Order: sequence, then structure tokens, then C-alpha cells
Amino acid sequence: MSIRNLGVRTPQTAELTLSARAAAQQMQKHGIGCLVVAEGKKPIGVVTDRDLALYVLVGKRDAGMVRLGDVAARPALTIPETASIADAAQMMRRHGVRRLPVVDQKGELVALLSQDDLLRALATEVADLGEVVRRQLSTAPRGEKAPSAS
Repeated sequence: MSIRNLGVRTPQTAELTLSARAAAQQMQKHGIGCLVVAEGKKPIGVVTDRDLALYVLVGKRDAGMVRLGDVAARPALTIPETASIADAAQMMRRHGVRRLPVVDQKGELVALLSQDDLLRALATEVADLGEVVRRQLSTAPRGEKAPSAS
């Protein structure tokens, strides 16, 4: 299954010049934990609420003066919309990230994929497989094994 079929949400974006305070307010307003920093439709970085907390609060910086360009992880690690769930999981694990901007063939942002999205998709797949097994077992004659899946 490709990640384009997961129904992932359209991400909130911001420009490099947005202040950390405005970014935090945008995240609060939308109930989200990250913004994709973009130039036009192309993702160039990602900033999370954790990034803001560590850079601004721990660093004792003025949230009104700090710009996302100072904080955002750049360049943005992206994944093509045609990638598989396995590809996305491997990329997240390899790079230690929980969110990936999803791009089309032009490199333009089309979605944001999170670890939660992957977990929901995998849970659905496992539940569907469980239902197949349950049906096989319920239709097998008593005293006989259900047909093998091989």
C-alpha cells in the first residue's frame, strides 16, 4: 500500500521568517505539533513544538525575535507520495523522525505523514487479516482445520 492511500492530512505550513511565537500560536490554534516550513509549495524544513521549546525556552531566547529559519530542521526530509508504508517506516527509523512531508513528482507538498498514521494503517491491516482468519475458522467443519493460507 502506498502512503498516498492513507488519507493523511494537509499540513499547516509557515515561512522561514515567521516568529517562534507566531508559530507556537499557529500550532496551538490548529491543535498540531509541527509546521512544515515551505517556500511556495516546496517544503524546505520542519519545526516541531519540541524544537521551539528546546531552542527558545531552554536557550532563553525571545520568541518574538527568533525566526523559524533559526529553528527548523533543514533541509526537509521528504518522502514521495508513491512510497510504501514500509519505505516510510524505514525512513522514519533511519532518520529518527516522527513526521515526513509527503511530496508529489514536482517536489510539492501534498500531505504530512506521521508515525500515528502508519500505526493506524498497520493496525487496520492486522485487523483485516484477523477477520479473514476468524471467518476461516468459523466456516471450517467441526473437527477439521480451517484451510491453510498458503
